[in-house]
Amino acid sequence: MPPHFHLCFLLFFCLDQGFSAQLEQGNVSVYAALGGQAEFILHVIPSGCSHTGRRCSEYEWRKQDNTKIANFKEQNWTCVNVYKHKCKGYENGSLQLSNISTEDSGYYFVDLYNTTGTLVAKLWFLLQIQDPISEPKVNYSCLKNGTIQFSCSVQNGTDPVYSWAIEGMSPVDNCIYTQNGTCTISITSQLMPREVKCTVKNQISTNFSRSIIASCPDPVSEPKVNYSCLKNGTILQLSCSVQSGTDPEYSWTIEGMSPMDNCTYSQNGTCTISIASQLMPREVTCTVKNQISMNVSHSINASCPETSTSALAPTLASSELPSIISTVDNRTMSLDNRTMPKNINTSWTDSHCLQKCIMKSAIWGSVVLLVTSLALILGCLYTMPKE
Repeated sequence: MPPHFHLCFLLFFCLDQGFSAQLEQGNVSVYAALGGQAEFILHVIPSGCSHTGRRCSEYEWRKQDNTKIANFKEQNWTCVNVYKHKCKGYENGSLQLSNISTEDSGYYFVDLYNTTGTLVAKLWFLLQIQDPISEPKVNYSCLKNGTIQFSCSVQNGTDPVYSWAIEGMSPVDNCIYTQNGTCTISITSQLMPREVKCTVKNQISTNFSRSIIASCPDPVSEPKVNYSCLKNGTILQLSCSVQSGTDPEYSWTIEGMSPMDNCTYSQNGTCTISIASQLMPREVTCTVKNQISMNVSHSINASCPETSTSALAPTLASSELPSIISTVDNRTMSLDNRTMPKNINTSWTDSHCLQKCIMKSAIWGSVVLLVTSLALILGCLYTMPKE
C-alpha cells in the first residue's frame, strides 16, 4: 500500500475519532545497520485508548505482507513466527527488533485497541537497512588553471552524505559527484599548504578522513623573450623569463630545430643562451613548463647588424695598435705604435708615411739623375779629341 494512502487514512481516522496525533508518526523512517537493532517507538498515545492516558489495552504488530510479528495485550507480550527470538516489547507498546537482516526492510504496521477492543489508531513505520560508512579516502590533484581538485570516496556505506572542512572552517558540501560516487570539490590554489578533511555520514554512522596537507605549484605565465647583440657582432644573446610559476624549466627552439635547454641562469631566474649570429633573421621561441602547466612565448625574429672591418679591429686585435712596415731604398722603416700618441689616427699615419716615402724617393732620384748626368758630361769631355 503506498505511503500517501496510509497518511490520508491516518488523517481521516484521527479526525473521525476526535484525537490528535503527530502526523510524522504515520510515516516514520527507521534506519538500522545490517545485524543491528531497529526500534519502532510510539510517541503518540490516543485519548481513546484509556481514561488514564497511559497506554492502550492491546497492540498488534505486523509487516506489510500481513505477517504477524507480535501481540501485546495487558501484561502478555508475545512475539510470533520468525520474530520469536528477535522481538522485544515495551510498556507503551513500542517494538524492538534485533539481528536485523535485509529481509526485515519494509513497512511495519501497528493497530491500537482500547479496553473495549475498539480500534482507535493505526500507525506505520518504514524500516530501511543501511551499511555503516567506512573510513573516507581523500586524494587531490593540481589543475592547470591554478586550482586544487579534492576527491573523497568511501568503500562501504549506504547513501553517503559528504562534507568538507578546509583549514578548520565550516564544512562545505557543494560536491560534484562522479559516476562512481566520488565527491569532488575545487578550490583556488595558494602558496601555503591547505589542510583538508572529509566527513561522510548516513542515517546510522559517521566517519572522518585523515587530515591531509595539500599544496600545488603555481602555473607558469607566458614567457617573455629578449635578445641583444654583443660588441663583436658575432654572438646573439637570448634571454627568457616568466613573471610567475613554480620551478620553471626552459627550452629553446630556433628555426624549428629540436629544443635546446643549455641555459645559463641569472640570479633572478632568467634563462640565457648565446648563439652564433647570422645575417639572416633567426626565428626563436622559448618554452617554459613545470609539473602542472606549459606555456610558449611568441616567436621573434632575432638578427644582429653586420659589423665593418674597421669596427671589428679594436675588438679582435690586441690592445696595441699594429705596426706599419715601409721599405725605401733597401731600408726598413718601422712606425711602431708605441712611439705614437695613444689618440693617433691610423688612416692619417698611413697617408703621412706614404707622402714621406714619395718625397724621399724623389730626392734620391734627383741625386742619382744629377750624378749620372755629370758622369756622362765628364765622359764626353774626356773622350773628345784634343786640338
